[in-house]
Amino acid sequence: MAKEVFESLPSGWKTYMDGTFGHGGHVEYIMQQLQAHEGEDAVKNKRIVAVDRDLKMLEKGRELVHKYHAHIDFVHNSYSHIEEILQSELLPQIDYILLDLGVNMEHFKDPERGFSFLYDAPLDMRFDQTNGQTAARIVNTYPRERLAEVFVKYGDFPEKSGLYIADALIAERTNGHILTTTELHDTLKKKGIRKNQMPIIFQCLRIETNHELDELIIFLEKFPPLLSKGGRCAIMTYHSIEDRLVKIAFKQLADEAGYELYNKKVIKPHYLEVQHNRAARSAKLRVIERVR
Repeated sequence: MAKEVFESLPSGWKTYMDGTFGHGGHVEYIMQQLQAHEGEDAVKNKRIVAVDRDLKMLEKGRELVHKYHAHIDFVHNSYSHIEEILQSELLPQIDYILLDLGVNMEHFKDPERGFSFLYDAPLDMRFDQTNGQTAARIVNTYPRERLAEVFVKYGDFPEKSGLYIADALIAERTNGHILTTTELHDTLKKKGIRKNQMPIIFQCLRIETNHELDELIIFLEKFPPLLSKGGRCAIMTYHSIEDRLVKIAFKQLADEAGYELYNKKVIKPHYLEVQHNRAARSAKLRVIERVR
């Protein structure tokens, strides 16, 4: 939805923060459009803060600086630390903030990261491999009720099913640690977990490992005063819980003085984009503007 993001940029914007930079796909699209319609100087006059929890993603995005001669500052951090990030960049406020909460497909394709049961790998699942607990630690240390809550809360499993999954993992870990994606997959398979439930269980563990909802909640509380007048915040979600959090937060802001919804109805990808990229089919884009 790079086109929709570009179209939601405020007129005359100067500063842009991409809180989930990844490989820089959104930033590159914006650079291309600016060069095509306004010339190279338009790119030079913009300042971009590229934030990501994954150092590998940031390293791959650095080539954009040379390709487009853009002013891009790369920050290894979580977007939830937006106050700290803008302060370090000497930016009291910012014109546009983007969060694309979809998981980069490279995480699933990298056999060493442990995001997918298609590869035998350490059960890691961390976006930031420099700190934090791994998915293996969650599987091997969480008590029954807390482990079940992960599957109920993030995977919409009934409570009975969540407890069944938790019991299956606890029974296996008493015989030894569950340390790899294959060991986790085989444990679940032995207990009769269906094939179509496997990705959901892995997704639940990824969300818990990276505190994804907690990060979003913190950000939603912090960002409003950091927008400049006329500035906008755009958030793209792929999970119903995330979208609900964003929808409620934006509506509450719009009910207050000083903020307005840019789009009254959620923006969804064009059907042609979905045909080209099936991962986009569940994407929802919401944008809010600070009007005063």
